[in-house]
Amino acid sequence: MKKFFKIFFVALVLMAGVYVLGPRPTSPRLDGVLPNVPADLGLLEEEVNRLESHHPSIKPDNQARIVWADSTKQKTPYSVVYLHGFSASQKEGEPIHINFAKRYGCNLYLARLEEHGIDTADIFKNLTAEKLLASAKRAVAIGKQIGEKVIIMATSAGGMQALYIASQNPDIYGLVIYSPLIDFFDPFTALLDKPWGLQIAEKAIGANPRAMKEEKLGEGQYWTKKYRLEGLVALKSLVSTTMTEETFTNIKQPVFVGYYYKDEEHQDKVVSVKAIQKMFGQLGTPAHLKRKVAFPNVNNHVIASYIKSEDLQSVQEETFKFAEEILKLSVKQ
Repeated sequence: MKKFFKIFFVALVLMAGVYVLGPRPTSPRLDGVLPNVPADLGLLEEEVNRLESHHPSIKPDNQARIVWADSTKQKTPYSVVYLHGFSASQKEGEPIHINFAKRYGCNLYLARLEEHGIDTADIFKNLTAEKLLASAKRAVAIGKQIGEKVIIMATSAGGMQALYIASQNPDIYGLVIYSPLIDFFDPFTALLDKPWGLQIAEKAIGANPRAMKEEKLGEGQYWTKKYRLEGLVALKSLVSTTMTEETFTNIKQPVFVGYYYKDEEHQDKVVSVKAIQKMFGQLGTPAHLKRKVAFPNVNNHVIASYIKSEDLQSVQEETFKFAEEILKLSVKQ
């Protein structure tokens, strides 16, 4: 019996060693420093358009772009930067980001994050946490050139990046984030950035790349429906590194958080609502400058898109109330 337990113990130690020493993503090295972009607005727009036009695989209407408040193409008092979520595009926030910018006379930058909005084989195979965050930081840097004060509007993984960038850049004026990815709803995702995470996911989920059906007409053009699981590993790595109490307490700016929740059965099944609520309580933002709204009738993780949300009007109304009551924006006459 003693010999059996000795063999069992040795085997257990060996198995633990194999697990711990197994393949895992390297911890990302991140910072909030924004890159340099052209200060001349004409050159800036040319650079944005040139970089997008040189990418041969961008799907129609997925390209990054500046939407100017008027034909003068001048810097506005406020700019809006929209950061979309993982496997999504700018349509994830339409029409609310467009309507918001028009209502308050803001220049708007619609970002296309790293490896998104393209139609190629093996999408997200080379995506890393660093690359994804770098593309979001560049978007915010562009926002700072086209507006005196920057408001970041974002959904899901875009909201996660918005929170981190705001925690490192106190001059960001405010955040409007929908269904932010603080953590995943599915607890299985906790394994993704652990040893053997990718390999376990491949066995559990199935074929790689991951494929999802198109649920609503037009969704396939603006969401990536087939991608490599390496992208999810990179995303989980970014979440684990950035979505911490330290990040949240460093945020002092006004924050609006909206998400889908009706009851335990009818709620967001992509991101964790409990994690969103916990994050909101940890924000360093003064209580009178932050607002949290649950939308029971949107019936989707994506609450600000005409393609997916079933209660756009409520989401837009609450967003405008925050803009006027908390951010003190004036409606453009």
